[in-house]
Amino acid sequence: MTFEIASVLVLLGVALGFFVTEKLRMDVVALLVLAVLSLSHLITPEEALSGFSNPAVITVWAMFILSAGLSATGVADIIGRQVLRISGTTEPRIIIVIMLTAGTLSAFMANIGVAALMLPVVMDVARRTETSPSRLLMPMVFGAHLGGLTTLVGTPPNLIASNALLDAGHEGFSFFEFAPFGVPALIVGTLFVAFVGRHLLPREISDSMRRSREEAGPAMRFAHAFEERQFRLQLGTDSPFAGRTLAESELGAILGVSVYAVRRGEKKITAVGGDFVLAAGDIMLVQGRIEEFQDFLRWQAFEMASGTEIAEVLSSQRLKLVSALVSGQSDLAGLTLREADFAGRFKAHILSIRREGKIIRRGIADFELRAGDRLHLELKSEEWEAFRESSQFEEVDLISDENLGMIYPKTQTLLQLDVGEGSHLAGMSIRDSGLSERLHLRVIGIARRSGSVLFPSADEEFQVGDKLLIHGARARIELMRGIQSLELIGSDGEDSLLTEEDEGHVEVTLSPQSSVVGKTLKALNFRRRYGLEILSIWRQGRSYGSHLRNMKLEFGDALLLYGPRERINELGGEADFLILSQAAYDAPEKKRPALWKPILATLIVIGVVVLSLTKVLPIAVAAVAGGAFMIALGCLKVDEAYRAIDWKSVFLIACMLPLGTAMQSTGTTTWLAEGMASAVAPFGPWGIIVGLYLLTMFATTVVPTAPLVVIMSSIAVDAATRFDLAPQLLIMTIAMAASASFSSPISHAANALVMGPGGYRFIDFVKIGLLLGLLIMVTVLPLIVLKWGDGLIK
Repeated sequence: MTFEIASVLVLLGVALGFFVTEKLRMDVVALLVLAVLSLSHLITPEEALSGFSNPAVITVWAMFILSAGLSATGVADIIGRQVLRISGTTEPRIIIVIMLTAGTLSAFMANIGVAALMLPVVMDVARRTETSPSRLLMPMVFGAHLGGLTTLVGTPPNLIASNALLDAGHEGFSFFEFAPFGVPALIVGTLFVAFVGRHLLPREISDSMRRSREEAGPAMRFAHAFEERQFRLQLGTDSPFAGRTLAESELGAILGVSVYAVRRGEKKITAVGGDFVLAAGDIMLVQGRIEEFQDFLRWQAFEMASGTEIAEVLSSQRLKLVSALVSGQSDLAGLTLREADFAGRFKAHILSIRREGKIIRRGIADFELRAGDRLHLELKSEEWEAFRESSQFEEVDLISDENLGMIYPKTQTLLQLDVGEGSHLAGMSIRDSGLSERLHLRVIGIARRSGSVLFPSADEEFQVGDKLLIHGARARIELMRGIQSLELIGSDGEDSLLTEEDEGHVEVTLSPQSSVVGKTLKALNFRRRYGLEILSIWRQGRSYGSHLRNMKLEFGDALLLYGPRERINELGGEADFLILSQAAYDAPEKKRPALWKPILATLIVIGVVVLSLTKVLPIAVAAVAGGAFMIALGCLKVDEAYRAIDWKSVFLIACMLPLGTAMQSTGTTTWLAEGMASAVAPFGPWGIIVGLYLLTMFATTVVPTAPLVVIMSSIAVDAATRFDLAPQLLIMTIAMAASASFSSPISHAANALVMGPGGYRFIDFVKIGLLLGLLIMVTVLPLIVLKWGDGLIK
């Protein structure tokens, strides 16, 4: 093994490690791979940039535009209506129709685009036939994968595989050269899922997943169980919240609940954003965990001191009040208090920070320190000498009595909170209690029989009998007591979300190109932005209904929203979301495009196919021309075209292709092929064929298909020479295996798309996906060998 081969293998291993762990985004990993290859001179600058002009990469992004054109012009809607018409009511027939439809579309569209188009259609089929979506969504995605096996543009691995042949000096695959293997795979796979595999699919998510039309209107709902998390809180006549806005009450931040409506007298008000002003007697319709509110009622905090009186109490606790300046040589500069572990390192608690005449008291845990910052802090008496001698600080002095008002203004208070028998705080850590994050109260000390704890860490657990010494703003205490003054009242049965004619709820999932992935509802300002309330998030088989504001949205989430029908209709036009189902009213039909548009879009796609088949134009040029005509002739807007391209996939492929070049030029592929040849030598040519298929198929569970095909194709070309096999045989084998991404929800974006809406678990994909993958192998390998095997089948 040469140094160059070792370098490439190390780089390959690191990249695969990042792909599996997802510590970095896949496209970022690919860009880093490209950068390292260039900086280490394993490839030339021209080779480093060659991926961006590669025909396979150009075809991939052009096909995304063509797919979007078919969607925008209503071609998919037309097909969807036909699916509804012929699918019938028996489950095997429904599955067959859905899989063949998805497979046909996927032959000419990106798999993820087909999944996004078919998702609302399949949900509608499930609703009308009263079938659980979990029985139909996975077959739909598998149908899209199988359809991608039938044409050159059906899936990016096919294009990359064909390009690998061209780079090796052979003729690439033609447009329909995949069909003799892909079509049988689609038929066999469909029949397997319809009659055998469906028995391995989840039958129901829960009893509450499906509601009869009399009970819930024309909708299919997931087991959000939001009715079980609805309760009502009433403001008393002397409630401190009367006259305050809903945002000022901080019910959402403290209790993790959502107030979706207010009943004032005989009137129900749903326009209750953060600026809605509460009034005495209001009944708030709340979504959340009632147990959390009931626990909160049992909190008993007694005020011990306020303002400058706090210092007198703390002196009895052996604490000193200190003022210190961060020195110019301090290694604390540039770090937040949390990063510096200030409390643990110095056994001190910072009360405030003075910078350029301004006092900072809130959010100081994440405040970045600078040299010259004046810190006001509480310090254990026994730590005073060590702190004063520390080189991290200058001008270290005890705070005088006359300056106490600056440190402890009248707005500050000191409390004692008892952890009694049966308290929900018992056994809970300070971090999990929410005292700091939600109420902005700081636990200074804990008095307990076994010994007092000053400045406890966030992992310190409360025990029954603890007396907590808590420091915070008086306004926070008043807020806590205001919440405790709310009265929990029973429901009169008239507050159902389904009783209002002009309101309703809707289920949505994030679209493949959604810009809200990874963002919290709080950061999105969701309610103000969309005018809808999120009642529940369905994720990986579980419903979340409280503390949603701080949850980061993930691809595959199913969101249950509630609000005015007008805003729900507007949401249907948002590029970030796909509508799954609606209830409480029949949504108006979307405005259909003019009849000539779907016809024109279809003709453009047919033209791309014909130009490629007749070799008038290369597939990359034909696809770009087709995308240009889609835009120029009004089938698609320019902004929609840019938004339709999955740039992450484009950069992933473009940056990983040079890795294949480096593997070949350094001899890495030859070295790996020799190793594989030695391993499968006892099994002969069939050993390398089956081995490559299985290795590729299992690798798709953790490695993105695009870079995987780049790597495996390089190995296959060398292995073909070593075993005296046609390179087309092994390259086609890899393409078929890579596109059969059935066994993991993370192996393909289309799988992740239905994870939430279908209520699937990881194991659900494994159970049926592995069997289907092996069945496809048994189906396609004999056909591939029959064409290029030259006597391997006797």
